[in-house]
Amino acid sequence: MSATIRPNNLKSALDAKLAAALSQLVELREAEQPRLTLHLSPREIVGAFLLYASAVHPIVDTFGRAQAGELQFNVWYEQWTTRLNAPATALWRQLRAERARQERGEVVALIEVEISLASDSSSGTRQSSRGADARKQLVRFAAFPDRPASDVCNDYLRLAKRFAQDFVRDHARLFP
Repeated sequence: MSATIRPNNLKSALDAKLAAALSQLVELREAEQPRLTLHLSPREIVGAFLLYASAVHPIVDTFGRAQAGELQFNVWYEQWTTRLNAPATALWRQLRAERARQERGEVVALIEVEISLASDSSSGTRQSSRGADARKQLVRFAAFPDRPASDVCNDYLRLAKRFAQDFVRDHARLFP
């Protein structure tokens, strides 16, 4: 996939992956709302998000090694990761590891959480006779159990965009 990307197509390929990831993030935010959201599976959405957002790295990696040279790309990547603060570094490493899990056919490390649905007669949810709210299952990353999955994905998407933009900026000489 990445090996066939030409210099004049790299930006478009990266933009397409980032746009697809953003689309999944929008769906995830919708699925996390405290109301009934039919046909939205947070687990599947997170998996699709990771496939798109984390695809930026192998595209840049393969292109960078082929066009700039392996040594030069490795130095650039090392410098790029060194400039990240500690939370961003942890997030970058964790979500790249999740991508590797997916590539091995393993399930993304998610935990299930439950939220109460807002009581709304138009959504078809009702409180039970005991006054308990209807509940909804969501997911969170096992590595970030206190944060909604959409917040983690949003931070990762920002990092993926930064990674792509910094690579393109720092290697402008490689592009027509």
